[in-house]
Amino acid sequence: MLLPIVANAGFTLEEAYQEVNQQTARCLKMKNRPVDAIQDIWFDLLSSDQKRAVIFELSKRAMDRCTLEKREKYSWALVKQAGETGDLDSLKDWISLNSPIEGKAQSIVKSLPEEEINRLSLSDDFYYPFDSIALRDKLIPE
Repeated sequence: MLLPIVANAGFTLEEAYQEVNQQTARCLKMKNRPVDAIQDIWFDLLSSDQKRAVIFELSKRAMDRCTLEKREKYSWALVKQAGETGDLDSLKDWISLNSPIEGKAQSIVKSLPEEEINRLSLSDDFYYPFDSIALRDKLIPE
């Protein structure tokens, strides 16, 4: 665990904060990227609620993947600051902000095979952020 701290030791908290915000903005712009369909036998067999939950999860994973490097850098900068100052407030806030939100969609996702969701998540269409709302509305009319 020491290697990431040492690797990120040269960055200030403010620099890391700016970088995570800039990367998040870039990734959010990518959410305009259209995906027109999910051509997948497993996905086709899901109920409408399950499809909604899977699309939400695919979108979440794509955003997480897109921002991962900068979020890790900022996390380590927060750990470094907490270690130097003893002030854990910012670190606790960051942990809270990045903790999973439980809800109906998460319950549904947990009930489905992780390997199938992961397989879709790593496919070309869903590896990067995409317009999940347009896809949901196209595939699952209310």
